[in-house]
Amino acid sequence: MKKVKILCVTPLRGGIGHWSRCLIEELDKLADITIVTYRKKRKEDDAKPFTRVTDDFILEVINPERPYYIIEYNNEKSLEDLVRLTDKIKPDCVYFVMWAGRQITWFLKEYSKILNKKNIPIVLTLHEAYPQIVQEGDLKLFTDAYVCADHIVVLTNDELNDLRNAGINIPISVIPHGHYHAMNKNKVDDRDARIIVSNHLSTQISDTTRVILFIGFIRDYKGLIHLIRAAPYVLKKLPETLFIAAGSIELAEKPLQYQNEIQKLGLEKKFLLFSRFVEDYILFESFFKVADIVVHPYVGISQSGTMFTAIGMKRPVIISELGSFIVKLKKQGVLFTSKPKDPKSIAEKIVYLLTHEEERKKLAERAYNILKKEYNWKKIADDYLTIFKEVKSKL
Repeated sequence: MKKVKILCVTPLRGGIGHWSRCLIEELDKLADITIVTYRKKRKEDDAKPFTRVTDDFILEVINPERPYYIIEYNNEKSLEDLVRLTDKIKPDCVYFVMWAGRQITWFLKEYSKILNKKNIPIVLTLHEAYPQIVQEGDLKLFTDAYVCADHIVVLTNDELNDLRNAGINIPISVIPHGHYHAMNKNKVDDRDARIIVSNHLSTQISDTTRVILFIGFIRDYKGLIHLIRAAPYVLKKLPETLFIAAGSIELAEKPLQYQNEIQKLGLEKKFLLFSRFVEDYILFESFFKVADIVVHPYVGISQSGTMFTAIGMKRPVIISELGSFIVKLKKQGVLFTSKPKDPKSIAEKIVYLLTHEEERKKLAERAYNILKKEYNWKKIADDYLTIFKEVKSKL
């Protein structure tokens, strides 16, 4: 039987790149996939355009020669190049993976209009329907970019409600984020991780030190400032605790606020910042493996790839109770939740898990097994294939 031909447009960097890699791995078994990605996603890429995939996790599935590196956020010619490729490929459906990036809305809008004229259906996945930090005009800007799609996929019911409230009435499906168990390569054990992280942070993490980890891009809505403010409450009861925050600070709104708060609270030796993108995989895994708990003190987010990564590394998770998806995972016994913007609430959950070792281990194991069963990529790929076939059949 002839496979459905899909032209897949997606970022191949960072969290969405990891997500796309997992989905493409399964879709490749079901459909004929052509991949298009970005040369420039944002202004910062002007000086150093993205030319090929280098992420080891993505390279397990996607050869760097496979994608077409076409899209540039500020270049109308790149739209013309993609249209020419589309005419050459003649896909049954275009699949566009979108994040809440204002700079690319024009591209999606114009490309969708062209596809409509060519009678080629387009399916969108929106990792966030609208930006976490909303600016004037954002609602209309993004909504106008979405309305030309034939079908939209979101990861949570909250995002579905946001789109419906914005007046979008085209078909929308909810397909949750898949697990990231494949990111756990077991290249380091817990003891090795302490040595590796100690060397990178120029400190000494002993076997008796309890480690709390924050990891990922550092932005205001990720709530790192509230974890810093939670640290004194934890240290008062458990003084041998060490806090580590690892992740790129290049997009941070106020990058100096974190180190300033650490100094203000006298936490220089107890709260360590590794404010760079963790590119080396051994170090990446080591940060998770050194952690007794991974904390996500978010103040505004619908889902989290780093949360799924932590669970895949068999680490217990504390996350702000935001949205229906987090509430569902809490009810399933997958994670602990804290109140958003509440350092004392975060601290109380940390202290509880650190002082209940057996429960902490059971939480991590239970979460790993539930995600493996209920959030697997084969099922997700099957759901997408059904959508691709449906939009094709309606032409």
